[in-house]
Amino acid sequence: MRTNIFKLTIILVVFSLFAIKSSSITAQVLDNENKLSLTLSDGTQVTLFGKAISLSDKKSKNYYYLPTEPRLSVKPDGTPQFMFLKYTTDETADQGGISGALLHMLMEWGLTPTQRAEVDLILKTGKQGAEKGSLLKGAADVVPDGDQSFRVISAVLSDNEMAPTVITSSKAPTLPGSKIAVATKLDANGAQLLAATFEKGRSITDLSIELGFKYTVRMPGAKGYAKIHWDKMKTQFEKDSAAYVKGTKKKSRGGMFGFIIDTHIGRKTEVTGRSYDEMHESVESFVKNDFITLKWEEGMSDDRITKMREAFYDYFLDKMSNTTETDELVPPSPQEKEAMPNIKYGKKYTYNRTFFKSNFKSGTKTFRFDAKLAVNKYFSVTGNLASWYDGVRDNEKCVSTVFLNDPFFQHRSINFVLDLDAEDIFKDEINYVTVNVRKKRNSGNDFKKSLTIDRAYLEENGITGAINYARGEDKNADVYEYKTQWSLRGGNIYPENPPYQKGDWEGVTLYPPIVPRTIEFEADAQELVDMGFRRATLQVRYYKYGKEVEDNISLKILQDEGLVEKTIYTDKDTQGYAYQLILTHKESNIGKLALGWDVKINDDYVYASIPEELKNEDSDFIDKAIEAYETISKPSSDGENKTNSILDKFKDVLKIVKTD
Repeated sequence: MRTNIFKLTIILVVFSLFAIKSSSITAQVLDNENKLSLTLSDGTQVTLFGKAISLSDKKSKNYYYLPTEPRLSVKPDGTPQFMFLKYTTDETADQGGISGALLHMLMEWGLTPTQRAEVDLILKTGKQGAEKGSLLKGAADVVPDGDQSFRVISAVLSDNEMAPTVITSSKAPTLPGSKIAVATKLDANGAQLLAATFEKGRSITDLSIELGFKYTVRMPGAKGYAKIHWDKMKTQFEKDSAAYVKGTKKKSRGGMFGFIIDTHIGRKTEVTGRSYDEMHESVESFVKNDFITLKWEEGMSDDRITKMREAFYDYFLDKMSNTTETDELVPPSPQEKEAMPNIKYGKKYTYNRTFFKSNFKSGTKTFRFDAKLAVNKYFSVTGNLASWYDGVRDNEKCVSTVFLNDPFFQHRSINFVLDLDAEDIFKDEINYVTVNVRKKRNSGNDFKKSLTIDRAYLEENGITGAINYARGEDKNADVYEYKTQWSLRGGNIYPENPPYQKGDWEGVTLYPPIVPRTIEFEADAQELVDMGFRRATLQVRYYKYGKEVEDNISLKILQDEGLVEKTIYTDKDTQGYAYQLILTHKESNIGKLALGWDVKINDDYVYASIPEELKNEDSDFIDKAIEAYETISKPSSDGENKTNSILDKFKDVLKIVKTD
């Protein structure tokens, strides 16, 4: 028995299939069959995967570790970045007094230098199941598991009355050492209740952090083999040849192999090409009659395995036939298009008799298959404050109490917190925001200071910042003023001359002047194509930084694209936007039609509804729509577009306040 390792074709098929799902696969693929679970001397559990070796089952000695349990970040001097500040006043609430607490902490994941050195030693010496000489290459490539990949689990912090303000980083960090933040202001009840769970002897506190991730591993896909019984085929071929000789005058095909015998032996038989479907059926008949045996053991369910099974059919068909072009423009069959996606017209096939004759002496040949699949797996880590708090409970820099009317309290901190939505806007629209603080004193020089938050600041400090000023002899220490300016992409500053406004010393939330709005534009693509249209465009008008701007969202209806999304950024004080549908007709005498402006209020979904007049081919309606488009596309005599004030028509509806 001869054995062929049929891997090249399968590898090419797998690569082509993976390309279809490339968006879900990261650059680093781990080997699910090469996993280590280590326990460090401090009790930390570390999960490692070896890197998947391309085109090989060999286990790599290079390992990457999954995210570990989150821990408190520390400053260069070793101080944990944790603050639990309880505050109160001698006055009661009805006298203007306040009580409560501020909680703010920064966390990160990843091995410490000490832990990494211990993992290196375990791998190098081959302990805990590792192969001697293994190496730790670093952290595994991970991505956040959706928009809720960073969760704060707390009964107190989830109570809107006890914790009216809870601010967190938006997503789980993908790199070790990257910081995530939790900041909250608690009322008196929330502060006492949360503090009670911090006491010694508690097995767990009422504050846990959960981080969710996805990572890519290579999983066993399918194993199998294909046996070709050439000896059985030879026996059948000889029977069919003998039957053919007896029935030549009747032009008999002579059994299963009659198609080959007709082509190469029969003198009076007309030789014609056969279609792809007919050839494919021939291969299937070999399997059905046990000339070919196909066996598969699937390790997981995946449509790519089915395609790999088809790869063998195409391989054998290619070997058993010769392909010729045909003068007839015959449309390809569905199976032919599946096998050859780029084919435009069908081909004709004739049987390669030499292939069969040369293999009849081979006995049995075996083709073996071994396929792997790269899939996403989910992973989460959870940390509870109980495991961190014992290290900070006696540190006055981290846990303290202050009486706000105590003479000792001679400094004030003004806390600024960046709105969560602003963190994402920084990536697309904003370079930085600068906060200017002014504190007028009864005596001496006024206090002035600024704080700038950019992407580097966010990565280092999270979404909060503070400005401190000395109270001194100031009799009105609670009153200060601030103003903000946002640096926009392109070098512009907004607003140019912002006014000062009164601030609250307990904290100010910095809201960006714009907010993201994701518009969904949908249409019945087939309906539009049937009516002769080739493109549908949603023209959108909205205020951005106090100015009216325009955006266009297009549907490629010829490609059967029925839904498209696009994110725009609008002034946060507006409640909606104006829009109109523009259709492009295939006939040049019609061209583009503008169907008129409408308005959306707090609704980001637009469906391309076709007016009945247009469906009925109302000529007056079509002429007006053509004229409407020409109006918006031609500039006026002063060079400006005639429709640059569309939103003025909807000011009462959108409640837009336009300022010069």
